[in-house]
Amino acid sequence: MEAKTTTLESLFENVEQYSKTSFELYKHKAIFEIAALTSSLAVRFILSIVVALVSLFASIGLALWFGEMMTKTYYGYFAVALMYVLIGILLFLFRKPWIKTQMNNTVIKSMLKQNP
Repeated sequence: MEAKTTTLESLFENVEQYSKTSFELYKHKAIFEIAALTSSLAVRFILSIVVALVSLFASIGLALWFGEMMTKTYYGYFAVALMYVLIGILLFLFRKPWIKTQMNNTVIKSMLKQNP
């Protein structure tokens, strides 16, 4: 009877140790995923700011250049605004194949990626 009790106690200790180890493993995996997501978002945020600033200054320069060519500065701003309207219409018309599908594929690939 004593051997069965020792075996049962040993089994319970192993199960307890396994559950603690599994919990720690899941905790570390969650921390890894949160860190990866946070760093990815931070990089994308910084790149978005840089792209927005470059686009802003390029748009101003392009508007001034068009304005010089059309003899009135504000004509250049209207031309650049029209260009952005056309780009917006194209993005709206082709939003599914160009944006939605690409975003879905990116999210699915990142979720199915095997972590080291």
